[in-house]
Amino acid sequence: MKSSVIDVPRQYSQNDLFGIQVYQDALIKFIKLTDTPITIALQGEWGSGKTSLMNMLRYNLCDKDDALFYPVWINTWQYSLMNTPNQAIIAILEGIIGQIGELNPGHKWEESKKKIGGLFKKMASVGTKIAAGTVGIDGGVVDEVFGFDTSGESSILALKKEIKKLIEEALSLNNSKVGFTFYIDDLDRIDPPVAVEILELLKNIFDIENCVFILAIDYDVIIKGLKPKFGELTDRNEREFRSFFDKIIQLPFSMPIASYNVDTFLVDALNTIEFFTPEELKDIELAENLSEIARLYVGSNPRSLKRLMNTLSLISIINDVQGHTSSTSINSKLLNFSLVCMQIAYPYIYNQLSEEPDFKKWNEKIASKLKLRNLTEEEKESLDAIDEFDEEWEKITFRMCQKETYLSNRVFSVSSLLNKIAELIGDDKEIGNVISTTIELSAVTNLKAFDGPVKKKFNRDTSDYRFNGKVYTKKVQLVRDLVLYHLSLHPDLTVEQLRSDFNAMKNMDAHFMKYDDYKALLDRDGKVPFYGKKDESDAIQLKDAKILISSNWPTTSQGKPAVFAKLLDVVKSKFNYDIETVS
Repeated sequence: MKSSVIDVPRQYSQNDLFGIQVYQDALIKFIKLTDTPITIALQGEWGSGKTSLMNMLRYNLCDKDDALFYPVWINTWQYSLMNTPNQAIIAILEGIIGQIGELNPGHKWEESKKKIGGLFKKMASVGTKIAAGTVGIDGGVVDEVFGFDTSGESSILALKKEIKKLIEEALSLNNSKVGFTFYIDDLDRIDPPVAVEILELLKNIFDIENCVFILAIDYDVIIKGLKPKFGELTDRNEREFRSFFDKIIQLPFSMPIASYNVDTFLVDALNTIEFFTPEELKDIELAENLSEIARLYVGSNPRSLKRLMNTLSLISIINDVQGHTSSTSINSKLLNFSLVCMQIAYPYIYNQLSEEPDFKKWNEKIASKLKLRNLTEEEKESLDAIDEFDEEWEKITFRMCQKETYLSNRVFSVSSLLNKIAELIGDDKEIGNVISTTIELSAVTNLKAFDGPVKKKFNRDTSDYRFNGKVYTKKVQLVRDLVLYHLSLHPDLTVEQLRSDFNAMKNMDAHFMKYDDYKALLDRDGKVPFYGKKDESDAIQLKDAKILISSNWPTTSQGKPAVFAKLLDVVKSKFNYDIETVS
């Protein structure tokens, strides 16, 4: 077992768990056949797998036997650490040129190094726009990087000529190589205006034959970096933003996250952390269910999926350490899975669930507390005609989602996930209890901005109990032995009498279920919430029928006594059964 799924880029030796081999192979073939110079942008949000794809491109184009290209790899974010923007840009240039120069050892590299250093210093001193004028590079930084001074005419053309000479010399020394591939990573992790300057710099200096530039970039970073130049993005100036991007990038490639094979990754990761057993993961219906929930709510972003796996792993370990078994049923695991998806994808809704877990009772009082805007009559009429929003709580959910643009664009997914959670619980009367118990564990991995002091509304019961001289660490086993003891004193006990005697709540059917009813539900739905896989040997025979006992016995909910605490009060007061809390 592993406790985590590490968030590091995929290496060439690792399996293709997301099924992007076809895209990788197509890019490799394109690069091998393309004319140069050319710049390719791997576009995608942070965590979408850009670096992993670049690793695979580098291995196949540069590192394999008989590879056709020399590699130059620059992590722009690392070069920007502990540097001013001016220093970072110079450092990045020096890093690129230095890697080329290492392929030309000896006198020629030292000679070119001096010329290039002099050109940089001159460019900085005269305020040349490209690589200096707009960023204010100072001679002191250049001196520090290159370690010398020189004189002579400086120009972008002279710099390009020196770099071109280095590239041609490196290729002439190895006839098996046809060019250089430059991998520029993590541009979306540095200050957007600096990222734009770097793009302009690369375009104007490295527009050289036999060069293929591969950039990992998020288009949103370009937009942010161009705001000082073009202002806020609008319909009127969108073409200016796009034209800048198109001027630099000859081939945009969007990371195909919508096509990622999430199923394979999920099954592999859940097996690694042992959240589900290997036998459970062989269930095709379960795998499809997991994939549907993850894809709709977390999406296909590898980084988000790995965070999901790590959160589930921690929840599983906490349950194991505390000795709880209620989360071992497939249905309970699916519920945990769904709530963690909610935490990652829709933290605002998750936080409301933490405050008010019985979401099917969300009403106008909740709306007033959250200061949600009122619906227009037209909106009410439209929502009434849609299954996902025809109930009051669903309309409250719709109004919650209007508080964030991100949520408003995904309001149907939010409603679908909440309905899925209700389906997994199975009993609307138990929604509040079940969610409050389940969410307490996932809450430890919740990231909430501007948190004040925690208002503790519920506590997970970690106590042990003593009954008839035996100590119980598992509440479900204590309840079972209570029933058996009660039955021994009342041999003619019927199911209805048991429910009446142990009436901790109005509806005890969900906690003491007839075995025949369980079988009917299992045959119809393939699962029964909080009962797991049972057979007749697990049942207790009463006078009129056999029963099974639920595994869901929360002690508190939102700071108030829940079914287990109420049951203890009932059996103590009605039957004088001696049950003692021992820890």
